[in-house]
Parts: sequence; C-alpha cells; structure tokens
Amino acid sequence: MNSKNSSGFDRISNKMIKRLPEIYAHILAPQYNALFSSAYWSKNWKQARTICFNKTDHPAPTTQQLRSISLLAVLGKIYERLFLLRFQKWMTIHNILSWQQSGARANQSTISRVYHLLEQLTNSLRYNAFTPVLFVDFKQVIDMFWQQGLLLKLKRLTCPTPYLLWITNYFKDRTITIDLNGLLSDNITIEGEASQGRVFGAIAYIIAHHDLQQIFERPENNHLYVDDLDIEHRMNKDLEKLHNYAEQWHQPINGKRL
Repeated sequence: MNSKNSSGFDRISNKMIKRLPEIYAHILAPQYNALFSSAYWSKNWKQARTICFNKTDHPAPTTQQLRSISLLAVLGKIYERLFLLRFQKWMTIHNILSWQQSGARANQSTISRVYHLLEQLTNSLRYNAFTPVLFVDFKQVIDMFWQQGLLLKLKRLTCPTPYLLWITNYFKDRTITIDLNGLLSDNITIEGEASQGRVFGAIAYIIAHHDLQQIFERPENNHLYVDDLDIEHRMNKDLEKLHNYAEQWHQPINGKRL
C-alpha cells in the first residue's frame, strides 16, 4: 500500500496501518480468515467518502467538470488485497488472461504494450508493409460496469464457488457519501460500477473482458491496456466483431476517442 494520509470515514490512513507493529498481523489474520470463510462484507467497508475536485478554473463547475475521488476504509482495502492474492493465483494457474492484456497486472505495464507494438510496426516497415493502427477507448468502463456479465463469465470459467460468493457480496449494497468541506450528503446507492477507489475494480474489468481477444481473426495483432485497445490488421472485420461484442456485453465504445 502507498503511505497516504487520506482516509475514508474510518479515519484510518494507509500510513497508520503501515506503522503498526508486525505482531498485529497475527491478530488480524485470523479475523480476515473468518471473514473469508463466510464471504462476509461489512457495510461500513462499502461506504465511500467521495470528494470532488474542480478540473477547470470555473467557480461553478458542472458535473462533467468535476473529478471525484472515492476514499474507502483501509481495512476493507486490505481485505480486497488478501482476496486478490488467492484470486490471482487461480487466474495464473488457469491462464485466464492473454499476454496481450496489460494494466492492473504484475510485470505487464504500459511499456510492455508499447514494446510489443513497436516490434510489430518495425517488422512491417522492414518488409515495406502497410500497417493501419486504430486506437479504441471504451465508454465509462467504471460507471457502466456490467457486474452480472462478470459473474457469468467467471461461472463459465469454473471459478470456485467461494470466490463467486465473495465477489457477489463485494458488489452488493455499496454507497457513497459526498463530502464537501465537511458537509455530508445523504447516502447514495451505487449499482453497476467498478469504482476506481477499490482494489478489485481494475481486476474485475480485465477479467470481465478476458475473452475480447478471441473475437479477432489475428489476436496477436491486438493489444489491450485495461480499457484501451488497438487493432492493426483486418480493420473492418475486426471493428464489426468489436461492435457486436460491445453490444452483447453491455460495454459501449467511446466514439469521441477513436
């Protein structure tokens, strides 16, 4: 965890947790194991303290001009990280994610995608071949995340039942409360979202679209970085398949950023 001073409503920061003596790990571990055994989630850990920042110089910004940051209870985020240790082990054993998918993965960063893309472009230039490149951005991947689609695909992948139950409870009954200089709004229930403030959010997205590469005729020529995609060859056919995939799995494409 980063040594941040910010905190959710529990007022416990990452820095405070990191300063705890190691002996506390022996106290917390049995408690977390008990939570895992029943896939239990505390409602307090699902309540996000949301702070909005003005992205412009306008004194009265619109909703679109605000950047929101959701702060969650740090003990809940530790719970997510502990689950990810188990979940990622299962993903690795079953080779769920393709090598073309970077972002939110260990040893798979932006640079990894850039290197692969440059290598393919260099080979095309070497043989004097024409290589069109199209960059695609999916629309509102966080706000419009289809949770039922994720659970369906995990079921098809024979994900262990305890993991499915944990993820189902993870998404249930989440709320945000807007904090404006200490003035708090009423609780707002959020549905169909994979909040960026959550540890599991990005992993949930890339797992939900782990099969996106399979719709293309030449998967090795396509690259993913979380929600960004580029297609190098067979553009028209691949775009038609991409459109059908986006419609089927409730993940609209951001036409303004093609």
